[in-house]
Amino acid sequence: MSMLKLKSIHRFVTVFFLVLLLFLGVTGTLIQGLDIFKLQTGAPASDLDVQAIRESFDGPADFQVRQTRDYLARALPANFDYAANLRKGLAAVRRTVGNVPLVYAEFRMIGDRPVVRFGEGRGHVTMDLADGRMIDRTTADRIDQAPEGAPRNFIKHLHRMTSFGDWALVFNLLAPAALGTLIVTGLLIYFRLLGARRRMAKGSLFWKGGDKWRQVHRWHSIVMALPLMVVTFSGMWLAIESAGLAMVIGKLGPQMGDPLRPGALTPLDDARLPGMLVVTLAAAERETEGHPVKVVRLRDYAGYHQGVVVTGGPDSRQLVFNAQTGATMALTEPGYPPVPFPFGWQAHETAKLIHRGDILGMTGRWLDLLAGAALVYFSISGAVMYLDLWRRRARGGRRALFWK
Repeated sequence: MSMLKLKSIHRFVTVFFLVLLLFLGVTGTLIQGLDIFKLQTGAPASDLDVQAIRESFDGPADFQVRQTRDYLARALPANFDYAANLRKGLAAVRRTVGNVPLVYAEFRMIGDRPVVRFGEGRGHVTMDLADGRMIDRTTADRIDQAPEGAPRNFIKHLHRMTSFGDWALVFNLLAPAALGTLIVTGLLIYFRLLGARRRMAKGSLFWKGGDKWRQVHRWHSIVMALPLMVVTFSGMWLAIESAGLAMVIGKLGPQMGDPLRPGALTPLDDARLPGMLVVTLAAAERETEGHPVKVVRLRDYAGYHQGVVVTGGPDSRQLVFNAQTGATMALTEPGYPPVPFPFGWQAHETAKLIHRGDILGMTGRWLDLLAGAALVYFSISGAVMYLDLWRRRARGGRRALFWK
């Protein structure tokens, strides 16, 4: 493709998508800046924006065990006798509530004391391990959802276009395609210019030429090309997921709105629990890397015997194990109930980790912030260069918005 054709395409896409790309760059940068501020300043787990950052990490509502309260809770004692306390808890709950179906059994802390909690329907029964009395009994557990009033989620809905309705998702699909086109054509233009300069024995990767806007635009393009490509293509993946969500939510909506969907959690057999506990604790010892344990839950989920462990420490994790084999289980396994994302929950969360940069920790987040800021700069500098060139052409009587 000729240089004139590349420049024409680059200019055309800039004019048509300038406002959209600037909007996404500003909102994306605001989200990442807010995330970094909250994470670097040690905002507590109860902070609404911190809750929004952690939203959906552990899967859909009926799969996740780790809640905001678990980040704030104490760890179970290091010398806690799980097997003996399971026997004690089972005996106590059967004396109290009889032979009702139980859908999970878990250990956790309430204040400074360990308790055993059993899932009953959509609620739970909590037993005091010290004296065997019932602490509480609920009919519906509260499950963490997107926190209302979080500034981060307000900006996120703008960024994803969901604030404007499902029809606006088309712009989320067009934006990464447009940005990808700009990156590819911009790199081709740069490397052709670089090749021409090297034939004149001018091999520097950064050179002066044109006004300051053009120079800095060119320099930033090379430095930020890779981070922008990562943001672009992960954003395209998420845009496809969002569009898929909009298409399937009508069919799965009633199920998605049910925090414990029928069939996902099934009644436990009391006799199986000790064996499930042994396998879960052995698997957890292998995977917790010395971090304290805050929650241990045993359950039957979608036909799988599972043990779920929530760790403490600065890098709290929810670990899910097959309580028969000890193997680690993912967010998406054969036979799991349907979720509203076309490629499964695991793929969606991985794409989010890549798009936000935190797949590389804080380093990735800082790179992502720079990529967002670069997109804002490219949008502004591209507009300035286009208008400058258009005005010079207009003075000669050539007022067309697009030209070769």
